[in-house]
Amino acid sequence: MTKDEPSDHRLKEAMGWLLRLREAPDDPDLRGDVEAWLAADPDRLSAWNRARRTWQIMGDLPPTTAGAWERQPQAARVTRPRPARHARAAKSERASSRPWRGRTALTAAALAAAACLVLIFGSSLALRLQADHVTAAGETRQVALADGSVVYLAPQSAIDLRFTDDRRSLALLRGDAFFEVTPDPQRPFVVDADGLRAQVIGTAFGVSLSAVSVDVEVESGAVGVRSDATLPPIDLRLNRGQTLHIDRETEAALLDRKAPDDIATWRHGELLVVDASIAEVVEELRRYYFGWIVIADDRMAARRVNGIYDLRNPDNALRALVHPAGGQVHEITPLLRVLR
Repeated sequence: MTKDEPSDHRLKEAMGWLLRLREAPDDPDLRGDVEAWLAADPDRLSAWNRARRTWQIMGDLPPTTAGAWERQPQAARVTRPRPARHARAAKSERASSRPWRGRTALTAAALAAAACLVLIFGSSLALRLQADHVTAAGETRQVALADGSVVYLAPQSAIDLRFTDDRRSLALLRGDAFFEVTPDPQRPFVVDADGLRAQVIGTAFGVSLSAVSVDVEVESGAVGVRSDATLPPIDLRLNRGQTLHIDRETEAALLDRKAPDDIATWRHGELLVVDASIAEVVEELRRYYFGWIVIADDRMAARRVNGIYDLRNPDNALRALVHPAGGQVHEITPLLRVLR
């Protein structure tokens, strides 16, 4: 950080004031408190301007709030405190440290709680309580099961084990999982992904569950797949190299083929992309990045791409993704990247 760049502490303070103004843009007392906070320390202006630019790039700063600070030249935006204003500046400092009131307080509490949960758990509490194994952003995990089978979990994924004496079963609650199943003809191995059931005796295959789709990919052996959530219902057998994609919105199913070596490449730190939009690729990269990625250009977001991207270095992957489209990755804060 250079001497002209605001500290993380100052940025957090500035973001806090912006959140309050976002809730009550026409509150004259609140505006006065912001002016007093700015006037009490010249270094705060840099943090304030940096925070405002971040909100504007993300498209989340209301025009009424932005306009109030843009009508004056930057050098004249802040009125330096006169002796009579010292009390108000001190009041502003106390107000910034006490709990916020009314709807603003609820918003701040919700945002703070959500941020803590993301940073500490990497997934919702409800999912964590339901699942036996959960991975956070950027985390992969290898889970050895009691029958000798192995499950590989991608970042932000979760499974719930449901093993019994005569059945090996689990539910994929979110994300990507790859299964290396120990053969046992007497105990089928079943994976449930929101109504889609993949059943095997012994094989290697991957299952992916997102908000928009369910996918099954077979690296070796064969997988029986059934689903009543499609039109028409599915009851088929997938062999080595075959894939099944189900659109959860349209209920359409698509059979395809893929080289076995290209299945679940995330296990090797690579993201293989074939004819996907930049927005779709960014959505996948978000699972490997401990922070926020925002696309500020709709045309760039819709552009179709092909490639192999390094999941072990999401920043490099983002740059490689947008550079051919003339895009840039702006590092707004250590935890925020904006693509333009």
